[in-house]
Amino acid sequence: MTISTELQVVLLTVGILLAVNFLAVMLHFLYRSLTDSPLHDAIRSVIYELDKFADNMENSQKRSTAIQEINSLLGWRRILVPAALVGWVIDIEVAAIRKMQKATNTPDLHDASKDV
Repeated sequence: MTISTELQVVLLTVGILLAVNFLAVMLHFLYRSLTDSPLHDAIRSVIYELDKFADNMENSQKRSTAIQEINSLLGWRRILVPAALVGWVIDIEVAAIRKMQKATNTPDLHDASKDV
């Protein structure tokens, strides 16, 4: 039994999202545990960018722009994905980032006034 191209794209996307989320969780835990390590600053910059992404995607105009850019990129490859589905994935990723921050007690590095 062969898997259709569309199903392969879906499975690849789900696998990438799971891998990225797992890596992000590990980085949050490492950030909190490696306070005196030289890696701490490198991990902090990655978490900063994740938080910046989440903050940007909470802005509806930036979120709409991101959805359009993703659809235009996928459309170029002739992969049609509904905008609502792309928006749903973005919302899930933002929620996952916020839950990671809360679960690991990592401060909001993008907004210094929210530091713990």
